[in-house]
Amino acid sequence: MRNPEFVVDIEPGGGSRLRLSVHAHNLAPIEDELERPFPSLPPAELDELRSGYGSEQMTESMADLVTGWLLQNDLRGHLGTAVNAATQPFRIVFRPHPTVFPHLSDVPFELLKFGADPLALHPWVRGIVHTQKRHRAVATPPTMRWGWPFRVLIVRTNPKDLGGCVPPAMPLRDRVLSIARACGLAEVVEVAVLTSEGGAGRPVTYDALRAELRNASYNLLVYLGHGDLQDVAFEGFPPIGVLLFELDGSEFANPIRADQIRSEFMNRPVPVVVLAGCLTAGSDVVRERLPQWMRGSQSVAHALIHGESGVQCAIGMRHRLETTDAERFLQAFVLSLLKQSPGDVERAVRAGREEMFAQKPYPPSWSAPVLFRAAGMEPLFDFLCTAPTAYDPLDEHDQELREKVWKKLSELPASLPPDTRQFSSFLLDTVESAFLDRRRQRGASLVWPTRVEAKPGDTVQVSVQHMGSLSVSRLEGRLSFAEAIVPRAARPGTALKAAGLRAYFALDQPGEVRFFASSPAGEPVTLGTGPLFEADLTLPGVFPAVYELRVDALASDPRLFLCGWNNTVVVSLP
Repeated sequence: MRNPEFVVDIEPGGGSRLRLSVHAHNLAPIEDELERPFPSLPPAELDELRSGYGSEQMTESMADLVTGWLLQNDLRGHLGTAVNAATQPFRIVFRPHPTVFPHLSDVPFELLKFGADPLALHPWVRGIVHTQKRHRAVATPPTMRWGWPFRVLIVRTNPKDLGGCVPPAMPLRDRVLSIARACGLAEVVEVAVLTSEGGAGRPVTYDALRAELRNASYNLLVYLGHGDLQDVAFEGFPPIGVLLFELDGSEFANPIRADQIRSEFMNRPVPVVVLAGCLTAGSDVVRERLPQWMRGSQSVAHALIHGESGVQCAIGMRHRLETTDAERFLQAFVLSLLKQSPGDVERAVRAGREEMFAQKPYPPSWSAPVLFRAAGMEPLFDFLCTAPTAYDPLDEHDQELREKVWKKLSELPASLPPDTRQFSSFLLDTVESAFLDRRRQRGASLVWPTRVEAKPGDTVQVSVQHMGSLSVSRLEGRLSFAEAIVPRAARPGTALKAAGLRAYFALDQPGEVRFFASSPAGEPVTLGTGPLFEADLTLPGVFPAVYELRVDALASDPRLFLCGWNNTVVVSLP
């Protein structure tokens, strides 16, 4: 099941009002519609907060204003109902309509209070999340990194004309590697750095970032540098967020628009991006520019999620962080992600928030992180929950080859003779067989979907296979796919039946089929190689298309080393 959520949709209401639709699926029977005026917050205090200088008095005053505007008695009562009904921490999701978002982007939701304490740090709140309603499905890019090694890219841009106030990147790299060693993951956590600090490297230009994203695929990107806002050519449109990169042979910054960056990540996906927002205070001139720099950085984080992109979670900073605060946040974030709550991005953000609050509540650095996300499942990096296997570069090479062949197959008209597809199919079978052999030699139990070739609008049957031998009393996991695909039915396969496991399937959430299998007596039984289950999926009427199928979120009792894999549905030209 999905993590429980308390969702607040914020849409235009009548006149100068907002309409709030509140519901709490998988949590409590809450369905309500409320009204609010547009928020009115003092601009000078907002700029002071953005600059990282929020005093205790100003912070508490701002928290009271935001809490009084949004919660009031009705929404506060619904939150109390959710807290009382919760059996596990839940996320609070704010989903503003695009037309009202510009009026809400300055509202520091992370300062909301529930009782006397910050809502973001309430023990039953796993995180405050900002997202959007999607009116059409967006498929997860097939080249997303979902396996070991865990790769981190740290990008530091520090154009001289902006005051040179970005802290160095190398100490952060060393901390990440130190955490990996302490977790016993030194061999499977890789950290690359783009920086010109100390004159040791070339300027960190946008082209340098693009080249690095083509050189390797990454799980996490941490950006240390400036954002800004740039006017657009159309009257009445809000300014667009930009990131400021260095220029080769120049001291001036090169602004790269959010839509350019989003397009790059669509083609070279990185699941999680952190725009760290750590700048030293610098001169009075720099201090004056801080509010706009921070608005620009937050705007880019929002843009990476609110559109088609290869980014699943973007963490921006609502206001400037001191270098020590940013270091605390990132260190706690990485430690949580690798060890304390493996793979769970929301809990990692909360861990960083808690660490900053423990050091000092004012200025409220702990309220700076703003989590924008597209994917709703946690842990996002479910492979971090399992022991890593030795990294084999052939795995990544073979995956790239598979994706190229899938695309070529989709471009071959279905009307051509079957012989024209034989070589591509043979090549895929050979590559997949070699991958399975390597996994078998490593002792992994692999669960993966079979490849399917189909026509637009078909209802296809996908078989999910298991390779290996397991002694389990419980097995569960997920078959995920594009939300445009509609699951129709699922049934157990011969391997589950032969083991005597009872199977249950959940098809009520878009983009996934959840499966649960358990032994009637609760005692371990032997699950052998063969089909686990079959799922009937109805495809959209789009061609050509390549729809990724991925098995993930695997868990068992007793806990065993399970490995999910991906495949595809290929829809060819007519």
